[in-house]
Formats: sequence, C-alpha cells, structure tokens
Amino acid sequence: MNRIKCCIKKDFKEYFRTGKIFASIVLCSAIFFLILVSTLVFSNIPDILNQELKGLDIKNLEELMINLYPKKVLESIGIFAYYIGFFYSMIMIVVVHSILPNERKNGRWILPNEQGYKKMDFVISKCFVYGIMSFASVFIFYMLYFFAANIFMEKNMYFSDAFILAFVHGINLFMIIVYTLLMSVWYKSGLFAAISMIGTVLLVPDIMTYFDFGKYFPTYMLTFVYESQLEYSDLIIPFLINIILIVICYFISKWKLDKTTGV
Repeated sequence: MNRIKCCIKKDFKEYFRTGKIFASIVLCSAIFFLILVSTLVFSNIPDILNQELKGLDIKNLEELMINLYPKKVLESIGIFAYYIGFFYSMIMIVVVHSILPNERKNGRWILPNEQGYKKMDFVISKCFVYGIMSFASVFIFYMLYFFAANIFMEKNMYFSDAFILAFVHGINLFMIIVYTLLMSVWYKSGLFAAISMIGTVLLVPDIMTYFDFGKYFPTYMLTFVYESQLEYSDLIIPFLINIILIVICYFISKWKLDKTTGV
C-alpha cells in the first residue's frame, strides 16, 4: 500500500504539473456554456418568429427546438450529460490511452522497479488518479449546470435526483478511464484501448436503446444519465457487470505485464 500511495502522490502532482487539470476544466466549461447559451438563444427563436411573422405556421420548428434545446431542467441536463459523455470521454480517452505505454517505452518504470515497485502499482495509481479527477470534473460541472439551469428553466428536477445522477455520471467517466488505462498495457501501443473505448462509448449506448436487453449492458449507465431516468434500481445490474469486467481487465493486465520480460 505504501508503494501505491507514493505512486498516487506522484501522479497527482503530474496531473496538475502537466496542465491536465486545466484541460479538463476548460473542456467541461466549454460544454457547459455551449449547451446553456444554445438553450438560451435557440429556444426563444419560435417566440421571436411568432411576433415578427404572425400567422406563419412554425409548429414543426417549435417541436424541433423543444427537442434540441428544452427549457426544462430535467431534459436539458440530460442533453448536457450526453455531450459530456460524448466529447469529454472521447478527449480523455485520447489523452490517457498512451500514458502507460509511453512510460514503459521511455524507461520510466525501470528505476522504481529496481526499488521494489511492481508494474501494477503504476497502473493502479494511474487508474485511481485519472479516474477520480474525471469523476470530480464531471460531478462538479453536472451540479453547476443543475444550479444554472434552475435560474431560467422550468424546475422539474429535485436536488437529490441531480446529485445522484451527477454521481452516476462521475462513476461512468471514472470507469471509462479505468477501462482505457487497463487495456492500454495489453499491447505495446494503447491504440487498441482507445479505439475500443471510443467505439463503445460513442456507439453502443445509442444502439442498445433499440433492444429490451440493452438495459442490462454496462453502457446502460450512460443511457440512464443521458435520459435523466430516476428508476435507480435499473442501475444495479449494469453497475455489477462493470465491476466484474473491470476486475477481469485488471487480471488480464496483470497477466500481460507479468509475462513480459524486463520493465
């Protein structure tokens, strides 16, 4: 445990020193303001057209604006969650997929390994630090969006529901980062991990909505937050499956590293 604690301290310092914390904040902020400002601007277009062009049938346009930029907290925060799940996760996957392979390639594990550190110490530390920082970023900005949306949108969401969904979405990003980092050490390049996770995160949630059994897939946790669902018992099975898969990925990563010679 002392070895892992030292690795975690080092990785936290690295996360801040290399500016990844600022990149994470800027990315979340950009999505935050994009959805908020778009909702403010585009949701008022039908009202403006009604005033300027009286008698014009804009029913279809109104329906489109309501679907794209709803002015209800529950629906709007779901759109925000989708963009976070889509863009934030994609960027973070690209950022983290090569970290561990590059450390090994550049010999950064050699000296610590000679001092008694294990290969999985570095992997576990990276998973924890990058996972927890992604969790914190998503959780905080989800709650900030909830508070901001309540200022000018129709209030149809309780604080407790927002808090739980923010926590679930934070867990989503935590697990996405963990999956990516664990799989990145399976081969010399982390490209396999990046492609696999990007494809899974971007495509599977939408595809699984067409099937009844989709709610049992691990990616249903993303869909659950995107749709701002409140039946929390539906999260139990996909969450447990995610835990099982992460444990499996952990042991595969350990096996892959143990069977390689050197560091």
